[in-house]
Amino acid sequence: MAAAAMAMLMAGCVSSRPQPQPVSVAPAAGVAKQILRDGGQLVLPDGTRVTPDTTGGFLLPNGDYVRRERGALVLPTGARCAPSAAGYICP
Repeated sequence: MAAAAMAMLMAGCVSSRPQPQPVSVAPAAGVAKQILRDGGQLVLPDGTRVTPDTTGGFLLPNGDYVRRERGALVLPTGARCAPSAAGYICP
């Protein structure tokens, strides 16, 4: 009987609160990047300014070329940046 009483007493001391889990912050999926127009220049998502050539395309700082095709910008990866009121929306 003493053992049963002791077991019940010990069970009451055990916390039933959920233990905190480590928090992992994941980047927001699907957040679009913007290329903004500023006069005759474009401002890239990292703040770099580029000047489009006569075709509307431009050279990136790393030497890759972004071409303009049917109103959209086509990145070297093949991703298309659709025109918007402020510039272009990129995936």
